[in-house]
Parts: sequence; structure tokens; C-alpha cells
Amino acid sequence: MSKSGLKKIGVIGIGTMGNGIAQVAAQSGFEVVITDINAEVLEKGMGNMSRSLDRLVKAYAKSEGAKGITEEAKNEALGRLSTTTELADLVSCDLIIEAAPEIPELKEGINRNLAELGYDKVLATNTSGISVTRLAAAYGKPELYMGMHFMNPVPMQKGVEIIRGLGTSQETYDLIVNLCHDLGKIEIPAEDKAGFAINRMFVPFVNEAIRVVEEGIAGVEDADKVTLCLGHKMGPLMTADFVGLDVMVFICNVLEEEFGSFYKPTSLLKRLVESGQLGAKSGRGFYVWEGFKPVGINPDVARYRIG
Repeated sequence: MSKSGLKKIGVIGIGTMGNGIAQVAAQSGFEVVITDINAEVLEKGMGNMSRSLDRLVKAYAKSEGAKGITEEAKNEALGRLSTTTELADLVSCDLIIEAAPEIPELKEGINRNLAELGYDKVLATNTSGISVTRLAAAYGKPELYMGMHFMNPVPMQKGVEIIRGLGTSQETYDLIVNLCHDLGKIEIPAEDKAGFAINRMFVPFVNEAIRVVEEGIAGVEDADKVTLCLGHKMGPLMTADFVGLDVMVFICNVLEEEFGSFYKPTSLLKRLVESGQLGAKSGRGFYVWEGFKPVGINPDVARYRIG
């Protein structure tokens, strides 16, 4: 039974994060309505989600039920999903999670549009670094607004960083905590300060890993192996590729503005983004990717050196 009492969840954006959020919500028994800019984007996103569920079905068969989900559970999850290109179709949802790209003006515009359409329930943003208080002002109902920073890949990662804005009510906070539990996630409360908790810690970690590569101290794979020895399941450079290198640069800039040059993005990170190599979603970052699977080291990174 749902702890949150919610039944129908809207998701704005069917990119990497929105896709994963919608999948987890559908697997958890919620009716889910997803919107994006056009039917082609929605069709591609649904295809990615179906393949993700297929992998879970294969894991179930391979592990003899210890992992993954059944074919029946997959079909039930897909049956709870619907798509639309109209934002107005989400107004009837009990709660909406916005997972648009990390562009403050874009998120603010979505929030204003929802308010104008008459949506007056809890709105959560899957931001990794934008001020929740700022975005709440655009919605106009700060007491009903909160940050839910899901980790990538959403179906696999248990943690969700939850961030109250200055005006977020206790009722909204409690609802989001219960929703995390409904989704099988572990809430990680953080204050609405630059980078929140996770990226305040993670960005310097990634930057140092990149510097190790830039200076020729270790290669990409070996830099990632170092943290496997620390018990991490994935190295910082592969994680950065999953997050999106453009997102990493955005968060670095937010932190640098607030705290100084210690958080400044490295030269190699900026060059990769400038060249359109954004990580797994673009096919190239620190690694070369095919279907979100790493198939080798990006040769542009392998030959890059400074100092």
C-alpha cells in the first residue's frame, strides 16, 4: 500500500533521468503520465524504457528470481505508462516530477506554465544544482515545491537527495519522504545551498580524477579502478559520463560562483563539452559508448595532456 497516498504521477521529460523516474514509478504501482516536446522524443524514450525493463526480465531469468522482474511485472509496468505532448494533460496528476534539462530558465518556464494551467499540487524538480527556492518562486506556491535529485541510473541507484526550498512546508517534505519509500528509494536530506550535499562532495572528486588523467598520472580506466578499491561500484569518470559532462560543467560553475576557484571545471572537462562530447548520452565522453554501454576509451581523452 502506498505510504504517500498518491496514485497518479506526472513526469516532465523522457530523457535519461525522466525515463528512469517514470520506469521506477510505474514498477512501483503508480499510474504515470509522461510529457516531452514531441511524439518522436516520446517514442524513443519509451523504447529505451522497454529495453531497460527487458534487461530486468533477463536478470530475473538468469538469477532464477533473485534479481530483476518477471515478464508479467514488466507488462504491468508498461501498462501503467502513458505519454502526451500536452503539459495540460498532467494537471490531473496527484504529483508532478519535472526532469527537464538543467537550464534554470527552462525549468522556471515549465513551473509558470503549470501554475497558469491551474495545477495546484506538489511539484518536485529533479535538479542537481539549481536553487530550489529560486525555482519555487516561478511556481508561485513555494510551500508545495521541493527538490528530488535522483541518482543515475535511476532504476539501479537507491539514493534520492531531497531538498527543501526556503518555503517548503512540512507536509510537502513528509509527502516526498513517503514517496521515496514507495519507490524503494532512500531519502538523503540536504539543504538548499550550492551543489546541495552530493555534488558539493562529488565535483571535487571528479575534478581531481580528471586532473590525474590530464597530467598523465594514470589513464581513464586506471583512474576509475582506484575508486573501485575504495568500495565504489563505479569510478568517477564513468559516473561523470552517465551524469552528463555538460551537467558536470554546470554544477562546477554554480559551485565556483559560490565558493571560489577550487570548484572550477578542469580544462579537459570544458573541452569535451565544447566539442559536444557529453558522455553516455552523446556516445562519447571519457569513454566511447554504444547504447549506454562503454566500449573503449575516447581517443581524444587518451591523447590529451597538460603541464
